[in-house]
Amino acid sequence: MKHIFTFFLLIAVSANSFSQVFDSTAYKKVYKENFENHFFEDSLSTETKIAGLSKAWAEAKFNFANFDLVPKVNWDSLYYAYIPKVTAAQNKVDYYRELSRFYLNLNDGHSGIIPPKELWDQMIARLPIRAKLLDGQVVITALNSTKEEYQDLQPRTIITRVNGIPVMEYTQKNVAPYVNYSTPHDQTARLYSFFFTQGDADEPIELEFITREGRKKIHSFRRETRDEMFPAAQGWTYRKMAEGTALLTINTYNDNKIVAFLDSIFQKVPHAQNLIIDVRNNGGGNGSNGFELLGYLTDKPFLTGKNMMRSYGPTNRAWGNDPDKLETMQYDWKPYKGHTFTGKVVVLTGPDTYSAAEDFTAAFKGMERGVVMGQTTGGSTGQPLFFPLPFGGMGVVCSKRDLMPDGTEFVGIGIKPDIEVVPTLENYLAGKDETLEAALKYLQQ
Repeated sequence: MKHIFTFFLLIAVSANSFSQVFDSTAYKKVYKENFENHFFEDSLSTETKIAGLSKAWAEAKFNFANFDLVPKVNWDSLYYAYIPKVTAAQNKVDYYRELSRFYLNLNDGHSGIIPPKELWDQMIARLPIRAKLLDGQVVITALNSTKEEYQDLQPRTIITRVNGIPVMEYTQKNVAPYVNYSTPHDQTARLYSFFFTQGDADEPIELEFITREGRKKIHSFRRETRDEMFPAAQGWTYRKMAEGTALLTINTYNDNKIVAFLDSIFQKVPHAQNLIIDVRNNGGGNGSNGFELLGYLTDKPFLTGKNMMRSYGPTNRAWGNDPDKLETMQYDWKPYKGHTFTGKVVVLTGPDTYSAAEDFTAAFKGMERGVVMGQTTGGSTGQPLFFPLPFGGMGVVCSKRDLMPDGTEFVGIGIKPDIEVVPTLENYLAGKDETLEAALKYLQQ
């Protein structure tokens, strides 16, 4: 009996002596699931409120690319300070307003809080207009509705008061605390483009305004809900202008159909002698679509911007070493379609030139293919990382730092034009586009 027991003991020892081979696929799968899985109760409990705040804090703590641009921000201290603020929220709207205030401290246009869809009509309904701040006056630049109720809000209408309060005072008090931005001029552009009318669809908004005919009016309007929200500006247009110049206006790089549109322009001959590319109202999208356009302006490879990405190493931190590894990436784009525009080129920019449109502008300047004219760009680009929050909301944090092709910073600064043109209210009301006129004059010289 003793021999039999010894035999089985040897088998057991022998079996345990063989270690299981490390399965890297299974290991990575577990960590991937840890990032993708989340759990929030559907009740407005103290636990849920703190869990959402903690999620927003942690995602920025380990993923935000621009903490060096806000050196006075103590992220852990802010997290602690916001615990009583979020727990005091009496409803979901107040809760999401506090989360928005928390992320505003990142001072980044690609980092913010998106409320749940169920709150959109309460929090982000707007009037169907676009405006801008010129010489201290808020003037409408576009009406994006054919509904009779909005027809007083035509371009060149000046808005003086909102709900009886001077428009800038109202905006700074009621809207600015919840709108993320990267630069002061970015904040101004965002607030007075369309955010200043943002609010509850069930609450009328009263405007005092001066029509383009000079009449003073006071009228209440209904904010439009998300489902009926006005469309974005037309994506792109191309038209011939006087003196052999063509104007290519691109308001978004977010639609890959633009590639076929560009092909239809540049693969036809003859071309115009000069080209103006207007990205003043381009909020970004897919950077590759902008590089597709630049690929038609040269037959030589060109450098895109530099990308700086952090890679966190916890073991290095345990060893007392620097846990952050910086990875630098840069690509050269090789034109591949065999059609090259060789005329003069001017790119028009402004504070609403943003994200992928700034990547486009940065690469264009690096190419030295032409001049940039207008105003400094918004100063915000990178790779947004989205993550879930309670009740179906989302958070977003910028996870990548972009630089000019030569390494010059522009996030938090903006890309300055080669020739600055600052629009005035007087000329806008007179129907003049000073920046476009300056570009035409430059090309005629």
